[in-house]
Amino acid sequence: MTESLRETVHKQHNALRTLLHAPLRSIASHAVRVWFNRERLDVVLSEAMGECFQCDLLYAIDTDGRQVSSNIHERSIDPGSYGQDLSLRPYLVTMPLPGNVAFQGAFLCEVYTSQVSRCPCVTVMCGVTSGPTTLGFIAADLNPHHLPPLQTARPTSQLAADLR
Repeated sequence: MTESLRETVHKQHNALRTLLHAPLRSIASHAVRVWFNRERLDVVLSEAMGECFQCDLLYAIDTDGRQVSSNIHERSIDPGSYGQDLSLRPYLVTMPLPGNVAFQGAFLCEVYTSQVSRCPCVTVMCGVTSGPTTLGFIAADLNPHHLPPLQTARPTSQLAADLR
């Protein structure tokens, strides 16, 4: 990958993280109040799903990588996913240390194949904190093909030339 293409991908990555930071931070601020009650946490996530950006799946994970909510889809809730160990999933393996100050914002992983949808997926995560303590993370899975176009500093024709 050329340096200019790498730079463009990095800029798009940052633009998407910036776009999703506010909605996830809002969800996290509501989730912290009900973090230890799965049913109430599911309600918070379900309500956020309808008001939030276009994501395929919304869920909560504790700092050990255990899912502490159901899988929340646009039209359904899957309680069977509660308690599953997600610690080896790509978005947790590549995540910076939970105590990192960068976790006051959103963290975006690289594209991988979702085990739920079997489609390309990007997971965006935002820390759920109570004072200085990180309780866990709100995670949103998005299909990269359904994302809105992001503004980058490089024209498409230049990006195409970089790929040649």
